[in-house]
Amino acid sequence: MKVLLRALHYLRPYWRLQCLALLCALVTAGLNLVQPWVFAILIDQVFGQVTEARRDPAAFDRSLYWLTFAALLWLATTVLNAIVHAARGYLFTLVGERAMMDLRNQLFRQVMRLPLAHFSRERVGRVMSVFNNDAGAMQVLYTSTLVDLITNVLQALVILVVLFRIHWQLALIALPTYPLLAFTLRYFSKPMRDIGHEVQEQAAKVSENLQESIAGVREVKAFTQEQRQQSGFGDLLGGMVGIRLRQTLWGSANGGVTHCVAMGGILIVMWWGGRWALRGDLTPGTLVAFLQYMGNLFGPTWFFANLNVMLQGALAGAERVFEFLDIVPSVKDKPDAKPLPPIAGRVEFRHVTFAYEGDAPVQATTVTERTVALKDINFVAEPGKVIALVGPSGAGKSTFVSLIPRFYDPTEGSVLIDGYDLRDVTQESLRAQIAQVFQENFLFAGTVKENIRFGRADASDDDIIAAARAAHAHDFIMALEKGYDTEVGERGAKLSGGQKQRLALARAILRNPKILILDEATSALDSESEAAIQDALQHLMRGRTCFIIAHRLSTVLNADEILVLSEGRIVERGTHAQLLSNGSGVYRRLYEKQFEGVA
Repeated sequence: MKVLLRALHYLRPYWRLQCLALLCALVTAGLNLVQPWVFAILIDQVFGQVTEARRDPAAFDRSLYWLTFAALLWLATTVLNAIVHAARGYLFTLVGERAMMDLRNQLFRQVMRLPLAHFSRERVGRVMSVFNNDAGAMQVLYTSTLVDLITNVLQALVILVVLFRIHWQLALIALPTYPLLAFTLRYFSKPMRDIGHEVQEQAAKVSENLQESIAGVREVKAFTQEQRQQSGFGDLLGGMVGIRLRQTLWGSANGGVTHCVAMGGILIVMWWGGRWALRGDLTPGTLVAFLQYMGNLFGPTWFFANLNVMLQGALAGAERVFEFLDIVPSVKDKPDAKPLPPIAGRVEFRHVTFAYEGDAPVQATTVTERTVALKDINFVAEPGKVIALVGPSGAGKSTFVSLIPRFYDPTEGSVLIDGYDLRDVTQESLRAQIAQVFQENFLFAGTVKENIRFGRADASDDDIIAAARAAHAHDFIMALEKGYDTEVGERGAKLSGGQKQRLALARAILRNPKILILDEATSALDSESEAAIQDALQHLMRGRTCFIIAHRLSTVLNADEILVLSEGRIVERGTHAQLLSNGSGVYRRLYEKQFEGVA
């Protein structure tokens, strides 16, 4: 019930529209109650008087009056029902779509709030499944479910009153049918909910496999694994078919049992009512009207039966959606966090230790040597200085620079910019003054211009062109079919690695940051392109605090300070010349290994 109430909370902003939809539904239900009396009139006042009407003109006129009245009543209720039903459907769709829009917007905000650590350990396909499958399963709650529930409950109560008014003895005979139906629905609830969970879980696995297969299609083809991928995906689909069949069987069993109970109740009422009609205790028209109303009462019963099936699947999806929404980000703004004012770019690490388990940061109390990525880092970068980070793979270089834009928080110690502890300022104001060029840069499936403008949303076309020129990207962009309006394809598939890297550099230049982080920013370039871009980087780095991660030491020779990391510690620091003079140092060994045999 708690999950259902939380799910229905998304309807709260649209309660006025819901009330209007409820009014339309009640009118529709009321009109449906009129039609059984039309049959009663036809049987008792028209068809039951045929013999007398043939002999007596006055009786004929009375029967004709009632026939005309019944026809006009039927026509009026049918037309009005059609109009109100259309309005009801429109309102339900409007409310349902808006509620789903709010839910998916909240899910997307949660995606944007979660730290990088979450996506390091959570598959993209599973997150997509929450959006598409789990949230989609909840849509049944936002179309007409709530209003239909209220309408059917009220309709059932009104029909019960009508049944007792028509013939209370028959109503008492019919009454036990409904508790039995309620018991049947309750019996089927738990297995239907369990199967609903299985459906959502299997759908997530299908989504994960599909997303990974598409993202890794190059590797699949390169290693001739198409058949294996197809087989794995087919197995997942086969599993989905099996679960869906079980869900259908339980749903059919639910509907079948309730149908048998309902028809049994009608059969009993028909037999007893027929006896009373034969004895003259009630008219045939009244019996037909009673059976019609009883059948109408089963309408809400069928609704509850179907609702039971739909609701279990919807609640299974809702539980997974709320589980995702309830994830508390490990990196979040304090309630009293202040915007970071314009900075000069002084970066300080004070006794910084960072540890993780798998890809997730851990608390200080659970730090072990096995989990440490950085250990007791103390360091200051003055504004405008170029700091290079070198060391073997796994030394902690990427973790080091990830703490500066606060992708992670230190397990111990603190990181400060211009004296501000990063945990005391808002993430948005911090990252607005930092630009990063990654080793593998992501391009969005838009135009060249849109990808560069990603660095600063309010940039003019002239700003974009100037940034592209500074990144030595303008010439190749103009050679493209539509220049800056050329679509780059998904993940920049239409561009070479070097071209994508230059667009990433242009994006960073456009941002005009005070702190710049370059993670192997020239790794995707050939020697000629790298030489040209080094000039652009020198211009970009001027007056900014820069952190450069580099495996090729040729790119860090002119750094103001080089930090050599090994096993999460700074083991050496100094300029290129200072570090090279240490004959037994780590940097010297790395340098000699890279330039061995080079004249």
